[in-house]
Amino acid sequence: MAGRTPDDAHEKARELGEQALEDLAQGREKEADRHIAEARKLDEGALRELVQDLDEDAGANPDAAKDA
Repeated sequence: MAGRTPDDAHEKARELGEQALEDLAQGREKEADRHIAEARKLDEGALRELVQDLDEDAGANPDAAKDA
């Protein structure tokens, strides 16, 4: 992680959060937990941002989960 900029860490943490969501959707809870833990180490704020974005998306289209 040496040499990683804050923007790089934020982006990587967000990618890990998105991967965790995919893991959960596929029933891979251990992998999701691992991805979340790694993302928290990099930038916990990126996870909060991801959750906020999901909440906003769900508010814009309450049936989005049904459509997926």
